[in-house]
Amino acid sequence: MKKLAMDEKLVMRPIVGCLVHSHFWEGPCRAGHKEDMTHEAEDKAATAYVEKMKKELENINPEAELLPVIDARYEEKFIVSEDVYAEIEKDMDKIDCFLCMGWRIPKLERYKKPVVIMQNGNEGIDFAAYCRNIGVEAYVAMDMRDLNEIVHYLWVRKAVASTRVLCLSAASQPTFGIQSVIRDPEVIRQKYGLEVIKLPFYEIVKYMDQITDEEARPLAEKYLAGSTDTKVNKEWFINDIKYYLAARKMMDVYQCNAFTTACHELCTSEIPQNRKFTPCMCHSIMKDERIPSACEEDLNAFLAMCIMQYLGNRPAFMGNPNHETDELLRIHHAVPALCMNGYGSKPMEYKLWAFTGQGFGGKLQVDFSQNESDDITLGRFNPAGDTICIKEGQVLRSEYDEVYCSPYYYIQMDDARTYMHNLAGFGHHQVLVFGAYAKEIKELSRYMGFKIVEG
Repeated sequence: MKKLAMDEKLVMRPIVGCLVHSHFWEGPCRAGHKEDMTHEAEDKAATAYVEKMKKELENINPEAELLPVIDARYEEKFIVSEDVYAEIEKDMDKIDCFLCMGWRIPKLERYKKPVVIMQNGNEGIDFAAYCRNIGVEAYVAMDMRDLNEIVHYLWVRKAVASTRVLCLSAASQPTFGIQSVIRDPEVIRQKYGLEVIKLPFYEIVKYMDQITDEEARPLAEKYLAGSTDTKVNKEWFINDIKYYLAARKMMDVYQCNAFTTACHELCTSEIPQNRKFTPCMCHSIMKDERIPSACEEDLNAFLAMCIMQYLGNRPAFMGNPNHETDELLRIHHAVPALCMNGYGSKPMEYKLWAFTGQGFGGKLQVDFSQNESDDITLGRFNPAGDTICIKEGQVLRSEYDEVYCSPYYYIQMDDARTYMHNLAGFGHHQVLVFGAYAKEIKELSRYMGFKIVEG
């Protein structure tokens, strides 16, 4: 399988710019005490500053991979030596952005790489404004807090661009269940770098046939053993696991690291009926494995899921919204994950029920009251793929249905009626992550270039 998008690192080239004058003098841009202004004194101070910045960078966001720090000191001619530029140019194809500290590095903008400038003062702001004016992406960090936030947003953008989704499609435009779907995947590839690999939904059958009972049984037994209340046919449950393992095999073959599949067309083919499975468990398991996995080849929800999963470092739920009252929204589907509190958190308790009345199609029933926070954020992109609708709320309670899409989550929010009307420009499936992320999504939009509608 292609490297997980969440395992990517933002590769940064740190460069410390230091102006070291050739000798002592004073004037309208230079004043101080002579003992601090000789070449030797400034050279010593520059060395100390470089070491200080190296020490500070030990606290960098772990989503970043720092290349060796380059000492780019220069004299009052403001010319960086070609030897220093030769160092800067090493592994240029691997570099996502420059990290500049201290004085600006003259002519660095010629590489057209994004620049993050950590400098609390006029120098950083001035250099950023110049870069932006000539079409070079630039950000200013006044301290490590700023820097780590910028790193996170740039990393999310890279993770999205590193996502390659296996889309098992009905090949109709669009799938029957979602008329509002992003119809041309090339739109989101051009804008965000996210690739969509479309194959017929029935192609997975031959991969399922390659999975033996012995291969699938350990994982099936693990989920059965962890359930607090099991209402799925235990013999048939192994078929849900075979579907999941088959999807993973296909992802290996086509070098994908995310998944979505048609649902209506898969259902009407009667392949699930004949083989006694549904895709629900596949989506739940993958999301707990840090793999974005969306229902019904819904690329609008999938794009929102990638962004919200990477931004919050946690799985996302997705489902159908219903207006209950003007202060209450209901959302339901059969695809919760167990680590909704965040990757590395304790998995939540669950019941393992059946999607169908016949008893096949495992679905996790998770009570979201187990969450560390009641706050949630909802999101979905529009059919053009350039705008996301977001809304925050609080989960009040969870309910379950014996069959079909369940659990149901009831969410308190202000003006749910207006929110539902806003969704007429976006479509129905809503992606849900725990935590209040509206502010972060709005900030991320500056880095990724999408627009925001707040519900």
